[in-house]
Amino acid sequence: MGDLLLGADFSKEIIPGWETLNPEKLTFHKSSPPELRGTFDPHTNSYYLLKSSGLWDDFDVGVNIKFTDGDKEWIRGGLYTRFSSEGGYGFLVSAQASYTFGTFAKDNSGELVFHKIMAWTYHTALRPGFNEINRLRVMCNAGNFRIFLNGVMATSFKDEKFTMGKLYLVAEPSEKSKITIAFSDLQLREVPK
Repeated sequence: MGDLLLGADFSKEIIPGWETLNPEKLTFHKSSPPELRGTFDPHTNSYYLLKSSGLWDDFDVGVNIKFTDGDKEWIRGGLYTRFSSEGGYGFLVSAQASYTFGTFAKDNSGELVFHKIMAWTYHTALRPGFNEINRLRVMCNAGNFRIFLNGVMATSFKDEKFTMGKLYLVAEPSEKSKITIAFSDLQLREVPK
């Protein structure tokens, strides 16, 4: 793995290099490892928990994701990368042991809309259900992307729409279910040589 560029200590409410979003819905826990937990009501859009203070182009980011409550059929969470008001990339895992990724682009009304590059797909490396920890890792190197699930390379793709932006931790309930989610061990590293 490359050198650590930016980590996050979730045992403290102030995390250098990161901005906390929706703080009234978040709690910080000194467990092992420390966790950032959030509970969010049913909604049609994503909730942002954390975003990087700086802009990032090429990087290797990984985070542990654990679902603790909600309707297993409808809850998901993950990372938005190279994200800005113009768009970016989204990488999500679900409590059903599936994952998806795609791009955000503005529609005719100027709203950002998610366009799947890959539809929701089951993967044997993911652990389904509640209180299971799944590690999502995304490597962005110029237009090349690699996605790892619990240490297993799940897929790769090429896309050059977005070259720089912020990194977000996101929770996605649905109109049908609230979500309680925990993130831990967030590491942003240089792309390995």
